[in-house]
This record gives sequence, C-alpha cells and structure tokens, in this order.
Amino acid sequence: MPDTEADVPDLIANVDYRPVVPVEEGVAKFVAWYREYYRV
Repeated sequence: MPDTEADVPDLIANVDYRPVVPVEEGVAKFVAWYREYYRV
C-alpha cells in the first residue's frame, strides 16, 4: 500500500470515536512495546 490517509469522520459520527493519541506518540509506544516484547 503506497499511500494511506486516516479518515475518521464516519467513526466519529457513528460510534463517537475520537483519536486522542498523536500518531508520533502512538508509533513510538508501539516500537517500544515491539522491541521489549521481541527483545530486539
């Protein structure tokens, strides 16, 4: 998948989902978890 964009208006309208973690923070947390979990 060369390009992707997060488009959440339908989620907000249908289930009141509102992301609260910035992408940069979420990615950093995922990388930290992955490295710890797989001992990389």
